Formats: sequence, C-alpha cells, structure tokens
Amino acid sequence: MASNLIKLTRRHHPVDAPTALAKLSAIVAETGTITDEDIRTVATDYQLPEASVYGIATFYDDLIAPRGKRHVRICTGTACFEAGDADSAQRICDGLGVGMGEVSDDGSVSVAETVCLGFCHSSPAVRDNDVIDAGPGVIERVIEGNTVQALEPPMRSLLADPVLTQPGTWAGLRRALAEMTPEDLLHVEAKAADLRGRGGAAFPAGNKWEFARNAPGEQKYIVANGDEGDPGSYIDKYLMEQSPELLLEGLALAGYAVGSDQGFVLVRSEYPQSTIILREAVEQAKAENLLGDNILGSDFSFNVTIVEGAGSYVVGEETALLACLQGLRGTVSARPPFPAERGVYEEPTVVNNVETLCNVPFIAAQGAEAFRNLSPGDSAGSKLVCFNSAFENPGMVEIPFGLTVRELCEEVAGGLKGGAAIKAVQIGGPLGGILPASLLDTPFDFAPLAEVGCMVGHGSILAFDETTDMRSLAQHLLRFGAHESCGKCFPCRIGLQRAYELFSDDEPVDRVALEELLETLELGSLCAHGSGMPAPIRSLLLHFPDELGLR
Repeated sequence: MASNLIKLTRRHHPVDAPTALAKLSAIVAETGTITDEDIRTVATDYQLPEASVYGIATFYDDLIAPRGKRHVRICTGTACFEAGDADSAQRICDGLGVGMGEVSDDGSVSVAETVCLGFCHSSPAVRDNDVIDAGPGVIERVIEGNTVQALEPPMRSLLADPVLTQPGTWAGLRRALAEMTPEDLLHVEAKAADLRGRGGAAFPAGNKWEFARNAPGEQKYIVANGDEGDPGSYIDKYLMEQSPELLLEGLALAGYAVGSDQGFVLVRSEYPQSTIILREAVEQAKAENLLGDNILGSDFSFNVTIVEGAGSYVVGEETALLACLQGLRGTVSARPPFPAERGVYEEPTVVNNVETLCNVPFIAAQGAEAFRNLSPGDSAGSKLVCFNSAFENPGMVEIPFGLTVRELCEEVAGGLKGGAAIKAVQIGGPLGGILPASLLDTPFDFAPLAEVGCMVGHGSILAFDETTDMRSLAQHLLRFGAHESCGKCFPCRIGLQRAYELFSDDEPVDRVALEELLETLELGSLCAHGSGMPAPIRSLLLHFPDELGLR
C-alpha cells in the first residue's frame, strides 16, 4: 500500500467521510456498472491517480460483476459445496436465463458468485438482492422469484456464566472508567487474562494493545475486523447483528487502554444487515453517552465509524483490511512495519477480530482471573463454534476449551443427519487443516489442534460424510484460493492457480510437482492466504492419498 496514496486519502477526507471505494460501490448500486468516465470523475473528486481508482474498481467482487435490478448471488463456499449439488449454480443460471457474471439484455436480472453469506447452518444459500434464502428448495425459489429470508442460526452456551451469547450491558466500560487507569486495564486485566486472538493467528490481544500504546504518535486507532470470510463460519455475523453492544464496548475499552479516541469496524458486504444494525447501535450508544465525547462524564472520548467492504476474502488479512478501510485496493503489505506501528493513515493501529473484542467487556467487568477460569484446559476464556448444515443440530454454541472434537461433533451437534458417519472435518476455515475421523478425539484447543495440522481459527466445524469426494474437495479449495488471491506476490498469485490446474481435469496429479508448489506457497507468500492454503491440501495428502489420484 503506497505511502503517498494514504497521505492523499487522509489529507482530503476526515475519518468518517466516504472513500473512493464507497463512492464506486454507490455507483454500482445505482447504475449497475462502473464506466471509464466514472473512474475519471472519482479520481478527480478524491484527488487520486486514475490508475489507483481503476485498481479499486477492478479488484472487489461487488464492483466487477455487472448488476441488474434483481441481482442474484450464489454462494460457492465450502459449506454450500458440501450441502449442494455440483450443478446448482448452473441450474439457477439456466432457470433465470442468465450466465454467471452476466446481466440480462433488459437489465432485469444478473447472476454472480459469492463466497460465504453466513448461513452455513442451512446451506446451500443464495442472496437475492438483500434477501438471503437458504436450505432445501432454495434453487426452485430463486428461479420462481419466491425467495424468503432464511432463519438465523440457533445459539446456546455450555457455560454457567455465558460471555458471548448474552446481550452487552456496558458494565465493563463503566467499571473501567470508574475504577481503572488505562494502564490497569491493559496490564492488570487485558494482558493478565491471556486473551488470544479469535480470528486465526491467535496472537495475544494484550500484547498487540501494548505495542500500539507504546508506539510513537499521538493519534491511534482501534479497528474491528468484521470481514469474516471463512466459508463455514458465521460467528462474527451473529455477534455484529445480535450483540452489537458487546463489540462497541470492546472497541471502546481497547481505545481506553491504548489511548485512542477513534475506532472502526470493517464489515463484509456479504452481511447486508450487519452494517445497518451496527450503525444504529452506534447512534444509540452515543445517545446514551456510552460513545462520543466525555463518556459517562469522564475525560475519555471515543467514536466509532462503520465501514462496509465490497467483496474480498483476502481483506480479512489485517494489512489488506486497512487498505480497504481507507478505500483503496485491498492488497496485502509486507511486514514490518506492523499495523501497531503504522496502520490507518500510517498511525499506530490495533486490529482485532470481532469475537476477540467481544470478550473484553467480560474481562473488564469481572476480571482476568474469572476469564481464565472459564475453561479447564490450557487456554483462557470461552470460544464460539459453529456447525454446518450436515449436522443434526447445526448452529452456534459457546464452549469451554478442552472438549474433544468428537464430543463437539457427536454430543453437542448431535452427529450427522440421518446417522451418517463423519469422514473428516475442517476446522477454522479454508486455511485450516482437515481432520480425519480417526483423529476426532483431539482436544479443541490451540496447541492440540496445531499438533495435528489444524487450527482453532474462527471456530467453524465443517463436516464431510463418507460420500465426499476428496479430490473434488481439493479442487474446490484450490479454486477458492486462486480466485481470492490479491495478486500482490507471485508465489500465491501463480502457485495457487497452478495447484488448482493440477486437479482441474481427470488426469493423475503429479505429486512431486504438487509438493513443490505447496512448499513454494508456504515459504514465499507474503501473507497467510498463500502460506496457509497448503494446510488442507497437506491434510488430504496425508490422510486420503488414495482418493486424490496421484502419480
């Protein structure tokens, strides 16, 4: 992300002003496509080079696909891959008379592909304008024009004192402002609680806060990563829509500890209700003096701006997310410097996942020891997990760390529908390893899962039954990886495409060539997208080599 572009963006626009990306998104919503004249106009209005605006317009999925009055987006994420038939997208296109990525001659309907709509508990899912329909019969309803809004996932907690499955009360912020200095909140509570990031990397949140607090610079920012793009996961969607107060309170507490007066939430556009709900929650909190100036009569002020993305999985990576937040092309940047040193507008910035921040109010209200004691295992706190539609009881559950994956799948989620046997599960999203049935007794915790090539990640548990073709699964994952690469580094941009091509026909896969590609991705990629995509493929090579058609 070029430094001069960031300075141009910051110089001409305050933190809450629409960005070039927001303007381009508005143009697509109004006219259905972006023209060369639109690019020139936006470049002039935002005082950016035309090439930069062209780069934005040709990067995000929401801006690339032409849009008719009725815009149908078909989810092709892994949960929908598992639940649907291979021809579902083609059936919808045939039924509507429109090809994928095209708009009808009269502009009445268009069809596009999307990655995950957050309804993995009732897959397959399709978005019809802003109505998301899912489950049995969805294809027929889309073709007939009778889509209905799908039901939200059921949720419950296994904890006696739930942390994440009950509404926020702002008790943590009240206690912090009344009883703690920012240093107390940071060291006595946040760092002592040993809260690890819930978005994938599992980095200690308190350490990240400390880095930003100690970094030079008077202006600092807190950013909530609400771009939960991992197919199979819908945890952050639930938190943003059902408990927005928890997230806003967590942002404010992070701001108090770090010394920041401004927060952001970057929300993925595939969750159309999340942005609306969060903006309403911000206004309500400001009306109650829980956000804004001199909160609750203190000298602490904190504001939150909600920003919507435009369709990109890799924007979940923190440097790409910050580029998107500033309205630029969502490509990753080399680190160091890390965002805690140089982030939004080149100022020290904390980037935390939504679920991570939603844990902070409990820590501030009840203390680090109470948080550590929520789980009997090695890790502190609780974890939200979500199950895909293959299970008898799909939905979201708050659990303590330490239960085995088998207990979660068979007891908590009730096993697979119809008594089917589990062949394997993928945990934590498309960068997570695939756990075969023989390893289901692995504890659900950071270290034990890492030992078997998996990760906690976002906490999604996506099951495959005995009918799953593992070669088709490998092809699906690599297609996803190649499509979602930001293209910044050639090992990821080229390597994932070449790996996908190895599986794209019926020919035997050259195992040596595949292994070399995976190693190149792991060692040479700029971010976790390229270096992480080999993990599920290595799992398949280890546990299901006979199904991959190797030579």
